[in-house]
Amino acid sequence: MKCICFKLKGDYGHFKPYYTTSSPTTYSLMPPTALYGLIGAVLGFPKEDNLYYSKLEEAGLKVGIGLLTPLRKTSMSTNLVNTKGNFWVPTGRNTNGVRTPTRYEYVVGQEYLIFVSMTDEILLEKLADRLKEHRFAYSISMGLAGLLAEVELIAYEEAYQLNQKDYIELDTAVSIEELTGENSIGINGEIQYCRERYVKRFSDNRIPAEYVDALFATNGKKIKVKCKKAYSMKEYTFAFLNDD
Repeated sequence: MKCICFKLKGDYGHFKPYYTTSSPTTYSLMPPTALYGLIGAVLGFPKEDNLYYSKLEEAGLKVGIGLLTPLRKTSMSTNLVNTKGNFWVPTGRNTNGVRTPTRYEYVVGQEYLIFVSMTDEILLEKLADRLKEHRFAYSISMGLAGLLAEVELIAYEEAYQLNQKDYIELDTAVSIEELTGENSIGINGEIQYCRERYVKRFSDNRIPAEYVDALFATNGKKIKVKCKKAYSMKEYTFAFLNDD
């Protein structure tokens, strides 16, 4: 199986939870659906009617993500502007004022390790070339459009599935549903485990169709688990969050 491995980093990032359109809190990891948007931006797929999402679903996109640096978050005041019905115009029409100051949470100086595979190897090779040359159709970001990101291609080569029933040390998050056997999570004092729920797949009109509960380490360490599917590439061991 051909696979791309690259690093994604930025000064700040904000990844909104699925249950709201304007949340002051952020996910720790970039959710799978946000990775669809990032890859769609690199390839130049349009956002209208969620065309980028349907094209990548047809291509059999699978994504995995992990933390390379310990998780850091901060809160900053952000001005929200009501753009409906000319309420943004500085007149007496908006009795609450033009802007609404809101404290937003951001991840700070985060660096992610991302793995990408597709059944459409032609499109996968095109993605690898664009990542290598830093030739993106649209600007890429860490969630919000103004939080620009950088990428560094690590490898584009074969990845191999591991056949191991004992504990595996993963560089990425893993789906809770993929864990198997008794004591499937290796507990020790060096690994700070965290669990977050993301949207795994959308249906029409961006309505969540499937969810995934992801397990990862917030201090940038490898997690130690027993899981159904894991893959090896270069010195990394990883799992996909939307692997069926």
